[in-house]
Amino acid sequence: MKSEIKEFQGNHSKESDTIICICGPSGAGKGTLAGFISEKLGIKKLSAGDFFRQLAEEKDMTVEELSEKADKQTDIEVDRRTLQESLKQDCVVESRIAAWVLGSYADLKIYVTADLDERAHRVQENAKERTAEDEGSLEEVKQRIKKRDEDNWNRYQEYYSIDMNDSSMFDMVIDNTEMTIEEQEKLVEKALKKKQEIEV
Repeated sequence: MKSEIKEFQGNHSKESDTIICICGPSGAGKGTLAGFISEKLGIKKLSAGDFFRQLAEEKDMTVEELSEKADKQTDIEVDRRTLQESLKQDCVVESRIAAWVLGSYADLKIYVTADLDERAHRVQENAKERTAEDEGSLEEVKQRIKKRDEDNWNRYQEYYSIDMNDSSMFDMVIDNTEMTIEEQEKLVEKALKKKQEIEV
């Protein structure tokens, strides 16, 4: 087993039986689906965003301050923590690049997406994670998250040579524009069960 990212290739011990990766663009519902699966399957939910906040706290910085100063080493540290913690326990991991970071350690890789209008609407409605970028008209939010995704995709290409447009590594791609969270979770459970049966 190995990570798809050269910085993390090496000897890692996997102590868990089930690792589910959920990736996708801004507003696609990665965190919502990960939380629902975590609760349904009784496994830990891990988020790269949480590790980023943890790192900011350790540096005595706000998330915004760390974001402004973040460089390749910051990304590598966050992704390293994501990999290490994931291998310790059964979990569902929510991160834009979790599937690449975990590589073949992941038992199921899922990419979730939705059309831009729906994603922008979700970002507007999600008051818990509201930032200055989430305010404004629907059209303004659409342009901002579109730029945010483009900036992230370009960064991952530069840092890790990841092609975010290549979905071939995923076991499942879910367009949840018109799907309920329950419908998505059922698809994930079915896919996980099928894959585990094949591997036995």
